[in-house]
Amino acid sequence: MLLTSSPFHSLRRLLSSQIPPPNPLPHRTSALHTLTMPAQLTAALPSYSPAAKAAGGSSASCTASHFLSYPTRRLRNGVRAQVSTTETAEPAPAAPAKPVKISKKQDEGVVTNKYRPKEPYVGRCLLNTRLTGDNAPGETWHMVFSTEGEVPYREGQSIGVIADGEDKNGKPHKLRLYSIASSALGDFGDSKTVSLCVKRLVYTNDAGEVVKGVCSNFLCDLKPGSEVKITGPVGKEMLMPKDPNATIIMLATGTGIAPFRSFLWKMFFEQHEDYKFNGLAWLFLGVPTSDTLLYKEVWNSVWLYCW
Repeated sequence: MLLTSSPFHSLRRLLSSQIPPPNPLPHRTSALHTLTMPAQLTAALPSYSPAAKAAGGSSASCTASHFLSYPTRRLRNGVRAQVSTTETAEPAPAAPAKPVKISKKQDEGVVTNKYRPKEPYVGRCLLNTRLTGDNAPGETWHMVFSTEGEVPYREGQSIGVIADGEDKNGKPHKLRLYSIASSALGDFGDSKTVSLCVKRLVYTNDAGEVVKGVCSNFLCDLKPGSEVKITGPVGKEMLMPKDPNATIIMLATGTGIAPFRSFLWKMFFEQHEDYKFNGLAWLFLGVPTSDTLLYKEVWNSVWLYCW
């Protein structure tokens, strides 16, 4: 504000001769300026009032509280200037929006943990056949269990199996998880079976003792008609893609082929009203010898189908 009244000029000259220039206050905005003066000075200054303004008062008719911006200090003539300042507040940045996470647990039609160890489903062995040849280092078996449609699953899921008997502490054996080797329709196409691919675990420990895996040997030794306790199904991280035009790349060794057998079975050997595979399927399967190649008839059929 420009001040032109002579009393104000006198006061400004008086103050400027006694107050050194202040250090600038960075990033501060003056919020309040108040001037306290002796009575003899304030009496000489024109006062502001609506009547005075109406009578033709100029911009000089105001208090002296609008032209000082100095910190509080004592002057030799008794004049004290008081300044109150506040920081310029920066606006708080808006919090970034959290991305909406779509849980696979909400996938339609995917069932998990319908049966648990304390209350497993009891199915029956319908088929148990050896897949590896006589010269293969170890045995791998393909087995089919009845479920009567009570264990719904999707390609890429697993089930748990609890072996008969008790452990060395007299407690029931803990479950073992196995990848499902059949499509959701099952090997018989009626959605009432589930299939596994299991390698018999047998090895010799450091003491020279032969150790047999509890659950793998239990499964490989099953006879048709034998009961088997089943839990699950479990898993949603390796489901077969729903997109019929997807490019699917599969890598496996040994019994790791199980979930991919279920994929390929649905892709090339089944007919669905809402699904027909039109994409590209790549399978990289590693085995140590030709006698350990699993599901030879499947690969031969797929090769003939593709050609």
